[in-house]
Amino acid sequence: MFWLTRPPYLRWAAAALLLVAALAWDVRGRTGIPYPFAAHQIAAGAAIEESDVEWKTVPAGLLAMPDLSAPIAARAIAAGEPILASALDATGSIPDGWWSVPVALPSAAVAGSRVRLIATDTMVESEGIVVAVGSADLLSVAEAGLVAVPPDHATAVAAASVAGSLIVLVAPP
Repeated sequence: MFWLTRPPYLRWAAAALLLVAALAWDVRGRTGIPYPFAAHQIAAGAAIEESDVEWKTVPAGLLAMPDLSAPIAARAIAAGEPILASALDATGSIPDGWWSVPVALPSAAVAGSRVRLIATDTMVESEGIVVAVGSADLLSVAEAGLVAVPPDHATAVAAASVAGSLIVLVAPP
């Protein structure tokens, strides 16, 4: 009597409805926005150029969009990592009227770090802001970078930097 029972019309209708709903969910499209990711490794203190950025689609509202008007990496950003606002530092630019001086920087210094510079030969003391960190040279002990200093101390800081009599104190973050 198996062949005389009624077919399961309700189950078939539920299965068809489930398939139609799944198809509609898939076809409705993805709601995503383009978001910046690092195209390759970006060093701390480096200015981020358009070639350093790869745009990928992420769900809307997942990540806050960073300000990319003049971005500087506050820390090292790995390839493929999203470029978050916390990884950027907009304070690494040179203040108006200040001079940029090459200085041997400790590894803790990143772009935007506040530093205190002390020339031990002339006892000149100056504040400064790290503009860019350099890469370690094979022939040098420390990393050379650029520090913005006020114009009245720029000459003394530059001379002390060349003479090797400059002490760099990095302010804690």
